[in-house]
Amino acid sequence: MSVRSLAEIMEEMRKRYKRYPELCRKWRVLAGSDEYGFSDLFFYAPKLGVWQIKGDLKSPYELVGAGARVSARKVDDEIRKLMEKGTPMPFGLISPHPELKDRAIIAAGLGRYQETTKQLKEHLTSRERRVDAELRKRIEKLRHELGLDIAYL
Repeated sequence: MSVRSLAEIMEEMRKRYKRYPELCRKWRVLAGSDEYGFSDLFFYAPKLGVWQIKGDLKSPYELVGAGARVSARKVDDEIRKLMEKGTPMPFGLISPHPELKDRAIIAAGLGRYQETTKQLKEHLTSRERRVDAELRKRIEKLRHELGLDIAYL
C-alpha cells in the first residue's frame, strides 16, 4: 500500500484491466473532493481491489497527483454500492507511461460524482486511511515544488 506516482498507479491498473478482460465492464469510478479541497478518484475492480488517486489541478488540463492501492482484500458489497451512488459523470485521465517515454496511459469512461468521498473512506481500514494522509502530504509537496501554493498579489 505504498504511495506512488500517478503514472505508476495508472500502469498497475492498466495491467490488471488488460489481464482480466471479463471484468472490464464491472470496473467503477467515483470522483469527489476531500476535506482539504483536493480531488479524489477511486477505482474499483471486483476481486482486484480499490485504488485511490488524489490530486490537484495544475491547470484546467493537468492534474498533479499520486495514488495508492488502498484495498487489496475482498471488497464488500457496501463499498461497491457506495461507488454506484452519486451523479453520473464522464471522466478522463491521461498519464505518461512510467517507463516508456513515448507512450501514455488513458483511462476514460462514465463514473460517478459525489460532493465528498468521506462516506467511502469511512469503510476503509485505519491503515488505508493513513494512506489518504500520505497522499495529501505528497500533493502538498508537489504543489510547493511546482509553485502552485504561492499566493497572488
